[in-house]
Amino acid sequence: MRLLAPVLYALYVLFALAPQEQAGGFRQLAFHDAQSTAFGAYSFRLAEPDRPDKPTAWQGPLTISSAGKSCAADVSLVTAVYAAPDAPFVVVVTYSGSNTYVHFIAIASCAAKWERIKAFTEGVRVAEDRLLVLPACDSAGVKSPTRCFAARVYKLTSEAAPELLKDESFSLTKETLGVGFTGEAKVVHPKRARARIVAPE
Repeated sequence: MRLLAPVLYALYVLFALAPQEQAGGFRQLAFHDAQSTAFGAYSFRLAEPDRPDKPTAWQGPLTISSAGKSCAADVSLVTAVYAAPDAPFVVVVTYSGSNTYVHFIAIASCAAKWERIKAFTEGVRVAEDRLLVLPACDSAGVKSPTRCFAARVYKLTSEAAPELLKDESFSLTKETLGVGFTGEAKVVHPKRARARIVAPE
């Protein structure tokens, strides 16, 4: 029994520290040309890719099929779709002009589950239970202040609308731009060691 206890403890530590796939973890779906992509019990298809060999955007719509039934989500200029095994919705990233939009589409009906997020951003990332809207600036801001928009980090769950995590958003903004803030701010030398916020006149 004395020998068994350390073994059981070692196994406990091993499993506790090992990386584990979260049941609700989101990951990006891979689309090739106009072919369907299977995920769980559903099949997803994006219409009209910009390039047949290595598409980077699709005109849409997004068609979701299962058990002989299908629906189409009214989204266009799609750059990414993220799904999770236990989530009743997918996260769809689109763009229009200089703005990026994040849609939450119900898998069963293809309707909008929650209000979309609009952002001026350098990119959107979705991993596990986090949605990251990266910060962005109008220009390099080397000689004069430039308008910058803070990062936004959301927690994704199956039951509730995305929750904005203020502390994580502030930290990501500071890590990326060199200064931390919320909303928008005038910044000199963003992404540099000399980055600083300029107070409004």
